[in-house]
Amino acid sequence: MELNQATLKKILVDSGFVTDQEFTAAEKDAKDFDKDVIDILIFRGLITEDLLGKQIARELSVPFLAIHNKVIPSQVLELVPEKTAHSYRIIPFEKKGNELHLGMENPSDFEAMEFTKRKTGLKIIPYYITPADLTRALGQYKKNIKLEFEKIIQDNIRKAAKLGKDIVRAAEELPVIKIFNTILEYAMAERASDIHIETMQEALLIRFRVDGILRDIIILPKEIQPAIIARIKILSSLKLDEHRIPQDGRFKFQAQEEIIALRVSVMPTYFGENIVLRLLPETERPLSLEELGLAKEGLEVVQRAIHQPHGMILVTGPTGSGKTTTLYSVLTILNTTAVNIVTVEDPVEYSVRRVNQTQINPKAGLTFAKGLRSIIRHDPNIIMVGEIRDEETANIAIHAALTGHLVLSTLHTNDAPGAIPRLLDMGVEGYLVASTIIMIIAQRLVRRICQSCVSEYEPNETEMKLLVAQFGVAMRKTKFFRGKGCDECGGSGYKARVGIFEVFEVNDEIREKTTKRPSAEEIKQSALKQGMVTMLQDGLNKVAAGITTIEEIRRAVRE
Repeated sequence: MELNQATLKKILVDSGFVTDQEFTAAEKDAKDFDKDVIDILIFRGLITEDLLGKQIARELSVPFLAIHNKVIPSQVLELVPEKTAHSYRIIPFEKKGNELHLGMENPSDFEAMEFTKRKTGLKIIPYYITPADLTRALGQYKKNIKLEFEKIIQDNIRKAAKLGKDIVRAAEELPVIKIFNTILEYAMAERASDIHIETMQEALLIRFRVDGILRDIIILPKEIQPAIIARIKILSSLKLDEHRIPQDGRFKFQAQEEIIALRVSVMPTYFGENIVLRLLPETERPLSLEELGLAKEGLEVVQRAIHQPHGMILVTGPTGSGKTTTLYSVLTILNTTAVNIVTVEDPVEYSVRRVNQTQINPKAGLTFAKGLRSIIRHDPNIIMVGEIRDEETANIAIHAALTGHLVLSTLHTNDAPGAIPRLLDMGVEGYLVASTIIMIIAQRLVRRICQSCVSEYEPNETEMKLLVAQFGVAMRKTKFFRGKGCDECGGSGYKARVGIFEVFEVNDEIREKTTKRPSAEEIKQSALKQGMVTMLQDGLNKVAAGITTIEEIRRAVRE
């Protein structure tokens, strides 16, 4: 709903959640960055989506609806056609007798209510739902795509078989386009982060990575492989006649209101070319720090550190642990018209408005070190370096932080305190590290328990002893939860992911130790003494809160 800005301001300022100055600043940034003021307020942590929704619903004198992970029965969804729901921005979620309860982005939309009333013959009860929650809820129309997926694919494979041997022509014909678009739409509906297209000896295997886990989706005939590969190369502006060397490209795809950017990697293998597509949502609002999984003291430390005028902030963890997403969330919070933000990345994951992003190109001689050296001459306030890989990059980044810049980067270490010895081992002087590091975050990603099938359980005595032996903490008073498995989560018991964090604020005691080249264990003990919550403890807190399972924590802390 396009609420009048003055009305929205009055609602939020009167509620006490946002000050007049904060709203005015968010309003200015929304205009400058072509974003919704609501999105600015949420990802800057000034208000949560639910709190905002409740305030707006109260002003409109209608109930507030928060669907989140609730499953809407298919027979209720079928009452309103998908195209109508998207067009009017509405979602039917419950039918009681002759009443249809309808989530609406604009509960004042008389035309939408009248159309739905005539279509269903039911009395309409309007609710206010936030735009982001409505977009997620509309995705439930895609539940049936799994049933339709194989039928659509098989029908079009038969048509594609009649297209002949002209690969380029076949790639531009409707059957091949329909097959590939259906795969993309299914991946979006399943919230996949990657699509793997793997050429085998006698078939083409399609796999999705969902919540960090790869799973087989469908096996296609080998005959369709050249046309599918050619279709992706055409979209990505890659060389169609090159099959001997790797190629990288990008393209965008839109389904309904959702737009995704796809990063393409083509690799020649023994049986033919394989392709991996990384799906990067463009229409979703960046996650706030709270939505990433930061809480309590850790959240306070991060909010304090990122607003320092200069120094270095590091995010550590293995590949795929969400480091880049965390850095982008921080950049989005810091991104105002008053600062110049410059990045050097490998590759550029997300395009951020008014952030000057550079992708390294080692073949052309553009490395992290060379890119960083040039960035400093571009008058930046904030610098993001995708990764510190060597002594040269580390030293340039440290000196940039010393000379009045806020530098954000990533490093590969197992925990937060281990980042300091890692920099020292790279050859950076201890006094330089001590002078620049403000904060280090270590993180892992764990799967969230599906809220549609979550249930409490009690581990048996053997499991309890194993937990105590593994984690060294008594957990008898901890409540344990897990997902039973349902249609909503595909039987896995998990849906979506959340971070577990170790936030290490560098104080004067740590700085003094750093100049004496301490071991990782010495720094860790000092950090624990000052109250650092370890990644394990943060994970166990999320277990007790029913967010994730003990099995996920066990897997994550071993990484």
